Amino acid sequence: MTLTTPSFAAPFVRAHRTRTYAMTPPAHFEVSYAINPWMDPSVPVDAQRALAQWQTLLDTYQALGHTVHLVEPQPGLPDMVYAANGGLVIDGKAIAARFAFPERAAEGDHYADWFHTAGFGPVHRTDGIQEGEGDFLVVGDRILAGTGFRTHRDTHAEVAAVTGLPVITLDLVDPRFYHLDTALGVLDENTIAYYPGAFSDASRALLDELFPDAIIATAADAEVLGLNLVSDGKHVIMTDRAPHLESQLRQAGYEPITLDLSELLKGGGGVKCCTLELRAMKETTAPKPHSPEPHGAEPHVAHNYSPLPVTAATAEGAWITDVDGRRYLDCLGAYSAVNFGHRHPRIVASAIDQLSRVTLTSRAFMSDQLEPFCAALADLCGKEMVLPMNTGAEAVESAIKVARKWGYDVKGVADGRAQIIVAGGNFHGRTTTIISFSDDEEARAGFGPYTPGFVRVPFGDVESLAAAITDDTVAVLVEPIQGEAGIIVPPADYLPRVRALCTDRNVLMIADEIQSGLGRTGTTFACEHWGVVPDVYTLGKALGGGVLPVSAVVADRDILGVLHPGQHGSTFGGNPLAAAVGHTVVDMLADGSWQARAAELGDHMHTRLRAFIGHGVITVRGLGLWAGIDIDPELGSGKQFCLNLAQRGVLAKDTHGSTLRLAPPLVITHEEIDWMADRFGEVLSRR
Repeated sequence: MTLTTPSFAAPFVRAHRTRTYAMTPPAHFEVSYAINPWMDPSVPVDAQRALAQWQTLLDTYQALGHTVHLVEPQPGLPDMVYAANGGLVIDGKAIAARFAFPERAAEGDHYADWFHTAGFGPVHRTDGIQEGEGDFLVVGDRILAGTGFRTHRDTHAEVAAVTGLPVITLDLVDPRFYHLDTALGVLDENTIAYYPGAFSDASRALLDELFPDAIIATAADAEVLGLNLVSDGKHVIMTDRAPHLESQLRQAGYEPITLDLSELLKGGGGVKCCTLELRAMKETTAPKPHSPEPHGAEPHVAHNYSPLPVTAATAEGAWITDVDGRRYLDCLGAYSAVNFGHRHPRIVASAIDQLSRVTLTSRAFMSDQLEPFCAALADLCGKEMVLPMNTGAEAVESAIKVARKWGYDVKGVADGRAQIIVAGGNFHGRTTTIISFSDDEEARAGFGPYTPGFVRVPFGDVESLAAAITDDTVAVLVEPIQGEAGIIVPPADYLPRVRALCTDRNVLMIADEIQSGLGRTGTTFACEHWGVVPDVYTLGKALGGGVLPVSAVVADRDILGVLHPGQHGSTFGGNPLAAAVGHTVVDMLADGSWQARAAELGDHMHTRLRAFIGHGVITVRGLGLWAGIDIDPELGSGKQFCLNLAQRGVLAKDTHGSTLRLAPPLVITHEEIDWMADRFGEVLSRR
């Protein structure tokens, strides 16, 4: 054994932590078959020398302070020495292997029994073939998973469901590197080393995106199993036959410890193959530097979302059931789109009835559903006309067009000079025009050139708004409560003063009630909390009843009447199916019972959440069944907090680092809110 230390100052000091491993001694290391390219049965193995090399590896771990548990070897199972293939242990949960080759099949049962005896449980067995940490390598809060030779792709979703971690699928294309751990080594929670030639073009591109600072190994490094390494974040235990990789690791600040495992290599494995990490229940971790999020579970889906690793199969009311039958309390409600619960019977019935009649005609013809829907929605809003669209962003885009046209035709602004004032921290969608006036650089950067005609002032600051209004100002576009920003409630006098200012200066007040409207905050519209009636409403999300996208711009005739045939349109806007569903939603809101329910239950939810202030929670904001919760950053990222909640059966979503958003369906009960709050407290108590 050679313990190497840098002969020069490392670029920075690497931190490490002690680990717990499982190992199996090669007491029965008489391999008489070849099940991988590294094995040649004609070359004899010196069993005593193999045992001595293995003992050196064990001594190395113990000298570094790591704990090693021994799994008893079994006669007739010589490959048990390669313990990494025995399974996967994450957060105290064990998944035993299901081997591809019959020669190793009994190992899976033996490791499953050992996991159970050692207290890791319940022990899971996948339906598909997977060979444990040979193909599932944990990097921080995600799992890299290899496929192509041993582990079946369909087990990736199974592992994601059991562990609660996102699984990123990587395609292996070189049969010499049939397991991921032969071509990729994990160095710490953010860094890997890998050999690009072992992976498909798409997987190489994904690794390059996820780990731009990865150490790139050569073919020579990989061919001696140099990447089959074990790291504690500082010390890297590896073969003594990969000097180039060893040098790269040292230059990166790691401390390589090189070993001779040549006899074990004859059986097809190296350092990592002999080592299975046992990850016990862990605390939430500190936020990590930003990196692109994993999408391995959905490789054909564009990477514009970073979903929690929950795969919905069915849903009803306030509950979602995943593909494995686990139930989750949905406390996000699709960002208010599922206000009335999943598959509300009345909404579903109206959709089914309309599906049997006619679903789409385009606006080239009239339908018997459109006028009744628009009349009911206009009445609910206290307005005269409705411009039906599909998505919330389309409603905002349409309102912008209407405001500009009104400015030119009615107010008399010179052509091309119309300006609209917006609020800092706004979120109105993600179209090119909308992101042009956003101050969220993650949504905005890289999508220019930007659309002119907008002036941004601080949310809640009426003085800045007043100073920004000119003769060219046609509208003020504002969310009554800012949703994406973290459920930001404005000062009590803000909206009334905005309303008065718009009236005095002949400017349209446009209220974006796409998230806040239709009962969410305990009133039909959030503006009602301040006694404000805007000139224009933009609506969406809940208007589709959680069944399909339905949105609308609602205003009086002197505003929406500026549009004439050919000036604006949408093939699907106001289609018969959408109109039927939207009309049902409006009818359900007509008597005010849903709004009252949201107010009462919202008070209860906020009371329970505010009890956590000072105990890991900094602030709770919101109205009705809508809450923004600022978590103490020392507890870790908002994303990690949501992952911990999901493990306990509660679905929520983070925003802006350590803020959580809750918007449960209005069908939630007092008892379910209490159940959610109890789970919330459990996650907080893990500090």
